[in-house]
Amino acid sequence: MPSPARTALVLLAVAATTVVAWFGWLGWEAGYRTLPDGTVTGPYSTVQVVGCAVTIAGIVVAGCLALRCAARTSAAVIACATVSFAAVWARDAASRDETGLWAVGLVFLVVGAVAGLAVVAVLTRLVRDAVLRRRA
Repeated sequence: MPSPARTALVLLAVAATTVVAWFGWLGWEAGYRTLPDGTVTGPYSTVQVVGCAVTIAGIVVAGCLALRCAARTSAAVIACATVSFAAVWARDAASRDETGLWAVGLVFLVVGAVAGLAVVAVLTRLVRDAVLRRRA
C-alpha cells in the first residue's frame, strides 16, 4: 500500500489533471449550433466528448498504476476524478441552464463516470497483474 503522502499527492494530481482535461476539451465551448438542415446540436461535438473521455480514462489508469492498483486506492482515484469533473461541469452547466435540468444531467454524469471509470480501473488491474505474472 502506498504511503498516505504519496496517495494524497497522486489524488491531488488526478483532481488537477481532470479539471485541466475538462477545460481543455469542453471548457471553451460557447453554445449550440444550428446545422444546415435546421436541427440544433451541441453544446459539445462528438470529438470533444470522446477526447475528454479518453483523456480522463488515461488519467485514471495513471492514478491507479501510481497507487499500485489496490482496490481502495483505485476507488479513491475514481471518486477523485468523478468529483473533480462533475464539479467543473456542474458549475458551467448551472450557469447556462435556466430550466434547472442541469441537475439531472449531473446525476447521469456521475453515475456514468463512476461506472465507466470502474471498468477502466478493473481492466487496468487485470492488465497490470497479467504483465507482472508474465515477468515472473
